[in-house]
Amino acid sequence: MHVELKPIKTKKIYEEIVDQIRQLLIDGHIKPGDKLPSERELIESFKVSRSSIREALSALEMMGILEVRTGEGTFIRHIRPESMMTSLAWSLYLDKGSILEMLEVRKMIEVQAVGYAAKRATEKEVNQLNETLDKMKNNIENMGSISEKADMMFHYTIAVATQNKITIRLMDTISDNLQHLIHATRPKLYEGKYTPELLYNEHEKIYKAIRNRDSEEARKQMLEHLNGVENEILKNI
Repeated sequence: MHVELKPIKTKKIYEEIVDQIRQLLIDGHIKPGDKLPSERELIESFKVSRSSIREALSALEMMGILEVRTGEGTFIRHIRPESMMTSLAWSLYLDKGSILEMLEVRKMIEVQAVGYAAKRATEKEVNQLNETLDKMKNNIENMGSISEKADMMFHYTIAVATQNKITIRLMDTISDNLQHLIHATRPKLYEGKYTPELLYNEHEKIYKAIRNRDSEEARKQMLEHLNGVENEILKNI
């Protein structure tokens, strides 16, 4: 029997830290809502460098397992431990290539989806897109969860507007992982070329193309938007 064997990869230090914290959560030794020890305490406990601790915390935040509250500390999010065993997000934190593949899949789905949405969107769905845009606009000064959720809802509504059940299921499959990725990388996004205003303007152009029933323009604007976001994300991971 011929099988192709893959080289053994040595885990990085921060991956070991992530695995330990994940296992503590799965085993119930730490629970959702618990506050993690300070960075200094974690360094002393794990006997590792500050950079390794920060890499681990960043990875856990990207997966949606940790929540950093300004002025309060770092807390375990309310997430079902068993969901971490199969979460796509769990594999993404280890591999820049996997994140790139995820972003490519998003383009495969959304660039074509928006073209169909421009043709098929009902008036109700067009109005829903406009409402999410208003939420983004009203929260331009606040880079918090309201703006992030509006962003995700905008893209999800486009999938719904295709009137294609398979497209909607595909978006359902990746939406949680996309939301974690957006949450963890948005601060870095704004350190690059992006500003909240620019992000809003890109979404507005997509919306106008859908409202005008212009499939070609909708695809063009979506591709430009996703390429821009992808480039900024990949600079910071």
